[in-house]
Amino acid sequence: MQKFFNIIKKNYGYLLLFVFFFLCLLLFYNLNRGDLYVNYGFSYAISKLEVPYKNFNMVITPFAPFIYSFFLFINKSIITYYLEQALFLTSMFYLLQKLLQEKAYLFLTIMLIPFPIPFASTIFPGYNFFLFFLFLILIYLEKRKKNDFIIGIILGLLILTKQTVGLMLFLPNIYFLFKDCKKFFKRLAGLFLPLFIFLIYLLITKSFTSFFDLCFLGLFSFAKRNNVLNYFYLSLFLLGIIYIIYKIFKDKKNILYYYTLAFSFVALPIVDYYHVALFLLAVVFIFLDGFSLKIKNISKYCLTFIIGMALIWTFIEFKYLQKPVFKNYHNFPLTLISKNYSKNIDNLSEYLKEKDQEVIYLLRGSENYFFKIMNNKEITYFDLSNYGNYGYNGIDKMLKKISKKEDVYFILDKTLEKDNNMYQQYVKEFSLFAKKNSKLEKEIGPYQIYYRK
Repeated sequence: MQKFFNIIKKNYGYLLLFVFFFLCLLLFYNLNRGDLYVNYGFSYAISKLEVPYKNFNMVITPFAPFIYSFFLFINKSIITYYLEQALFLTSMFYLLQKLLQEKAYLFLTIMLIPFPIPFASTIFPGYNFFLFFLFLILIYLEKRKKNDFIIGIILGLLILTKQTVGLMLFLPNIYFLFKDCKKFFKRLAGLFLPLFIFLIYLLITKSFTSFFDLCFLGLFSFAKRNNVLNYFYLSLFLLGIIYIIYKIFKDKKNILYYYTLAFSFVALPIVDYYHVALFLLAVVFIFLDGFSLKIKNISKYCLTFIIGMALIWTFIEFKYLQKPVFKNYHNFPLTLISKNYSKNIDNLSEYLKEKDQEVIYLLRGSENYFFKIMNNKEITYFDLSNYGNYGYNGIDKMLKKISKKEDVYFILDKTLEKDNNMYQQYVKEFSLFAKKNSKLEKEIGPYQIYYRK
């Protein structure tokens, strides 16, 4: 027992950091959640033994959802998901200390800035964060000149986390190591190991065809309908690219710069606050790695600033939410939402509680997942709505599926029809079908309940 307490005493800083990260996810940065519920939903579905691509749709390779699903097999609450992420964030900081020493506190400070570049959105769990975590592990292995087979495995896991970015990160290895056959083929062998295991999984679950359709053929539709372009963040993105190219010209033999340039593909085709912030975090790492820090006790200044910033941001979001309340929903305890939104959720849930029929939510993707998980229902293809999320010619295929539905309720949000910017996660064709072929039964706040016999 004394040995255990000695370990706690020696590492109490990491324990405090773990608690702080957990509070960030639960409370401090609630307005920056992004696709949190969708990413949680992927792992939730896996923990219910649903098969990705076969039972529900994803357009990314599944390594991160599988990793996050481990503890959800024990407890499916989103609190478990937050605890897992707090552990990963603490591990990431430990790795950053190995790479940057005291400058890791500067990196952490930047990572928790919510405005005007919302770096704080990148702390939330999901495949994009995990991609960045693996990117840092790759950087660490390269800087420490670790075993090439292990580096290859990490490259394979990067491909299995987000196929497009992972493949781009492999390209520098071809450029640098192709002439060194021994090193190159060691990495290639390591890369193919996780890919081969994943292929066996796809064949066993009979999901290979749907995986290829969603994650490769469907990318053309995804890029066509999800090419978000924010000029402010585009400017920041281009500045980051220019800086990395400058670093490459200064040191053409440093593979880390080429990795960072390849990582820029995380911001394509969606050039928005979240994806650009992820790339800029990689740029920040490269900058700090070559930056000479002369300030003593920087950790104290950074931690004081971080705590103050988190508290100020919490005050702002409480003011923004207008009458915020904490609600305990099934699988979503301590959810901070506005009082009006909470009332609409409660009234809708109460109305549907006595219904035995299937309910299909045609809302935003994250809201669809929220209602499904809250009601302990399985995730389906209808829940992650997006014009690029259904593979080749996917909308027509989904319309055929929805046309076969009978004795079913459709839940629509009338405010989405007026918002032309919601084309990403709101498929209007589905809602039009529901309205045309069903009867409006009731309206609750913004929600319209249609029933089809």
